[in-house]
Amino acid sequence: MTEELYREFKHDPLYEKIALHIESLVSSGKLQPGNRLPSERELAEGLGVGRGVVREAVKLLAERGLVTISPGRGTFVSGLDTKFHSEQLGRLFRRGGHSYNDLHEVRQILEVEIAGLAAQKATAADLEKMRQTIEEMDATVSPFTQSEFIKADTAFHAALADATHNSVFPLFMDVLMDLLEEPRFMMSQMPEVPARSQAHHRLIFESVLRGDAAAARQAMWQHTQQVAEDMEATINAHAAEENQMPFNPSLDGQ
Repeated sequence: MTEELYREFKHDPLYEKIALHIESLVSSGKLQPGNRLPSERELAEGLGVGRGVVREAVKLLAERGLVTISPGRGTFVSGLDTKFHSEQLGRLFRRGGHSYNDLHEVRQILEVEIAGLAAQKATAADLEKMRQTIEEMDATVSPFTQSEFIKADTAFHAALADATHNSVFPLFMDVLMDLLEEPRFMMSQMPEVPARSQAHHRLIFESVLRGDAAAARQAMWQHTQQVAEDMEATINAHAAEENQMPFNPSLDGQ
């Protein structure tokens, strides 16, 4: 076990180790938002690595939203924003070996309450945003355009989370929808799913529009319950085709 642990660590890209090191400095407060990082050359010399490795590490940090690269000025710490926390949560879940079923149960609990809160708190701007995503999904259902449907579906659920005016809900929903991307893609290939899903979305939206929190929660529960059934059915069917074990795969493939 110990040998395997060391072997896996040695295989981690060096630039990723450096990025994690800088992340830890930001998390601990040793690097503050607005602080300028040392130059590429200074970092390379101080860390004892090549400048190319430093360049890749900084690029990764920028992609995670932790730093901002300003040409001619340098690289500055952006801080622990929503994108950073979202990606941290995603990495944590992926390493935990959680099943898709576990993740969907959490999604269902969260989204039922999200729908109720959205019905109570949604502003006119929130409702308009939801209406637009509903219209976008309508346009992708017939004729069906899978990638655009999934994109609009994700946007609708994100708009609901935003309408709670609680910054934590969008963070968790962003992570969960990303982690459930594979089964969601597989489900959308089932002929009956897109139209049925869109009908559910309309019921949820209409309940939120009326300000009926109880109806919104009920509509969301029915929707997420159907999603759970569709997800299990489609992954079991896929597993049967591949002659694999039944549904309940984990994120790490175990």
